[in-house]
Amino acid sequence: IIFHAKKIQNISENELFEKSLERLNNVIKLGTGAIEIKSGYGLTLDSEIKMLKVIKRLKEASNATIKATFLGAHALPKEYKDNKEGYMKLIIEKMLPKVAEEKLADYVDIFCEKGYFTIEDTKRLLDSAKKYGLQGKTHVNQFNSIGGIKIAVKNKAVSVDHLEVINEQDIAELKKGSTIPVLLPGCSFFLGIEYAPAKKLLSNNIPFAIASDFNPGSCPTGNMNFIISLACNKLKLTPEQAINGATINGAYSMGLSGVSGSITRGKLANLLITKKIESLNELPYYIGDNLIDKVLIRGKEIL
Repeated sequence: IIFHAKKIQNISENELFEKSLERLNNVIKLGTGAIEIKSGYGLTLDSEIKMLKVIKRLKEASNATIKATFLGAHALPKEYKDNKEGYMKLIIEKMLPKVAEEKLADYVDIFCEKGYFTIEDTKRLLDSAKKYGLQGKTHVNQFNSIGGIKIAVKNKAVSVDHLEVINEQDIAELKKGSTIPVLLPGCSFFLGIEYAPAKKLLSNNIPFAIASDFNPGSCPTGNMNFIISLACNKLKLTPEQAINGATINGAYSMGLSGVSGSITRGKLANLLITKKIESLNELPYYIGDNLIDKVLIRGKEIL
């Protein structure tokens, strides 16, 4: 995160926009019709705002539905290595008001994990975000269970992302609210860490979304076909369960389930038309193939 933060700090807004638009168009061609894009690689006021402004420009330039998430609390920048309180104050007192004033974000996120931000930090940020009308999201339980799920559910966070490590108390907390887990099997694949226990969530009647976690450090792919393959092979889901997690549940995690995520009268016509296949099972089975023939976004053929 720190390595890429330096790159973001040194790149111009226009160059960042061009590179980001290219990546966005690539994932759209692979079948993504709606996407949440997080900041979190700036770690300074100017660079976080730069990232969010680029996301705003992407919203205007693309037919895909885009949600912006402010993730200033992703890691401690070098200059605040021994002063987390100082950085939290910068986020809450400087960054957050600026983000809200310029209407640059739909959500606020934080990495609640040992060595990063505590449950107290998480509560503080989510409470502050509420004052600006911004809903919360949290990165939790990637390496440790420290109570982040409980505080996220209590604060009515839209989603909790990662969940590679969960215990019975976490399961009990997830049953209490409408916060949806977002599982990221691509991250587990790339880092070689445990996969989220999707079957355990299913056995407890807890719905979840499946996402790519496309980022430079832990999952350098936005290919959702590959992510669905991982969900089947590593999370032990059926193709129907994996696709459900990546579509209607993914839409719910972005606050879009009323307009996207399923083929239903009144929703956006974001459609994938495959090449000739014998069954749905072939989509995750051919892990390295792109079986998409055409992509329609809002009813417009883009591929």
